[in-house]
Amino acid sequence: MKRVRTEQIQYTVAQYLKRRQYVDTDGSLKGAKLFQTAEEMAASLTVQTESGCANIVSAAPCQSDPQQYETQYSRLRTFLSETDILWAKEVSSILYPLFVYLHLDMVQCGLKGAVDGFYSRFHSAFLQESEQRTIIEQLRHVLTTQDIAANPRLSAFLEHKYIVHLTEPTYSYLLRYLQSEDNSALCRAISTHLQVEVTASRRTDYQLYGAAGGVAAAPNSTSSWAGVDGAEAGEGVEVPAGISQSEAALEALQDCIKKVREGPPTLTTVCFYAFHHTEQMLNTAEVSADSRLLSAGFDSSTVKLWSLRARKLKATPHQADVSLIHLACDVLEEEVNEEDCSGSEIKTLRGHSGPVFRTAFLTDSSGLLSCSEDTTIRYWDLSSFTNTALYQGHAYPVWDVDVSPCSLYFASGSHDRTARLWTFSRTYPLRLYAGHLSDVDCVKFHPNSNYLATGSTDKTVRLWSTQQGASVRLFTGHRGPVLSLAFSPNGKYVASAGEDQRVKLWDLSSGTLFKDLRGHTDSVTSLSFSPDSSLVASSSIDNSVRVWDIRNSHSGTPADGSSSELVGLYTGNTNNVLNVQFMACNLLLVTGTAQEKTEH
Repeated sequence: MKRVRTEQIQYTVAQYLKRRQYVDTDGSLKGAKLFQTAEEMAASLTVQTESGCANIVSAAPCQSDPQQYETQYSRLRTFLSETDILWAKEVSSILYPLFVYLHLDMVQCGLKGAVDGFYSRFHSAFLQESEQRTIIEQLRHVLTTQDIAANPRLSAFLEHKYIVHLTEPTYSYLLRYLQSEDNSALCRAISTHLQVEVTASRRTDYQLYGAAGGVAAAPNSTSSWAGVDGAEAGEGVEVPAGISQSEAALEALQDCIKKVREGPPTLTTVCFYAFHHTEQMLNTAEVSADSRLLSAGFDSSTVKLWSLRARKLKATPHQADVSLIHLACDVLEEEVNEEDCSGSEIKTLRGHSGPVFRTAFLTDSSGLLSCSEDTTIRYWDLSSFTNTALYQGHAYPVWDVDVSPCSLYFASGSHDRTARLWTFSRTYPLRLYAGHLSDVDCVKFHPNSNYLATGSTDKTVRLWSTQQGASVRLFTGHRGPVLSLAFSPNGKYVASAGEDQRVKLWDLSSGTLFKDLRGHTDSVTSLSFSPDSSLVASSSIDNSVRVWDIRNSHSGTPADGSSSELVGLYTGNTNNVLNVQFMACNLLLVTGTAQEKTEH
């Protein structure tokens, strides 16, 4: 009965398709099943799962468009060359076998015109290594399948798969690219001719321990550990009988952590940026958090930006069409277009009408704030290098500006004895902090953004509640104006320094003095904490940068009479050190002016 019903359904469907002028309907329905058993359904689901997005390489269809080979291969090369991700270099290892197999595939398909253009465009990239150069030069004369058969090395290429080793993140990175656009020719070549062997992620240099040579230790044997405390890496840690390998590993790791915490700190790496020919007109300099840009403020009312990477600074096109408005001060359109197209290593930002005393980058380096003697604060959009906002509220020169950790707010300190809290979306201040008896020379946000510290010429440091506007701490003890502030990343301490040549650390919970660091012989201009809050760096007009370990005092007192917490002293051929900044990986960036050679 069921068979008769099935035949009736097939007959009805066939008649419908014939009326719609579909051809060969009988052949297409022959053998088709209108029901499945449980085993057949399970097999069908398994096939669908195995041929999903994760297996796009093995499921790529075959196409015969002559231009697809060159287009897809060129797009892959451009993608890998323009990205800075480490995985891109590893993926680049497939470019050579892909070039060979795509070339042979086009020959087998009889695409002679496409073969010539493909070879002439990309073959020069593989002439560096001798082995690759030999194969590439042989491909030049291969235009038919008979030429491939007559060449033993190229025949071996087709008969065997080319092995490529990739790590798990790199393989996932490659799959995401192949899924992003139409890469059917690349997918077919990879699935047919390449054998991608995926290995575990490579070990980083920051691992504290591991088996020697990457070989797992046998049970009841001696494990080899990296010598963190100065011992050689080959020295082993004896594992007593009855203690498992995991317990011994945990105990050794805890011992290493204890030695690192209690031992002397590792000296930081210092990178110094020196300004030449400033003619004593440079007031401030700062490096962005991503170490890509360097900003400087000058007495000439300008802010200048330098690119610290190989890429030049290039402005993006304006969103609004301002070409309909012509002013007398407009520069020539040809000059603007030429500079925007090519980019430059330096950009000059003009807008202030007085000396620029401080600049501050946003957390994501998308914008820059500057404050000036003209009583204003300006916001500069670093995608177009234009001034997009003007903040007015102070009645006297603005000495300092600081951005909150999440770039929600920024604060300013002025000659009018007040500090003010601002948000980027409003041109007037949200809070006014009054209490100092003289200029507010420096401002700094707490890491949680709930508090704001201010240093003043009245020799005091105040801690304010950003939301309530009330003074919650008053630190006294300096004998001169306070010129610089810095919070520890853990939020426990605030460091202050100024013209009295002392660096003072204050405990925020108790409101008392924690450390008094001496050693500088002139005014201290800048302070910065290391990311782990164990070190604080200070720069001074005495042309020195000092690094202090605030966790404990080390035995002995330096010969120059500095505090025992001093662990590093850096000097150079400078006239003035303007700023110090701790970056990631224990890197200390220093900016200042270089000593100019005097002619006799």
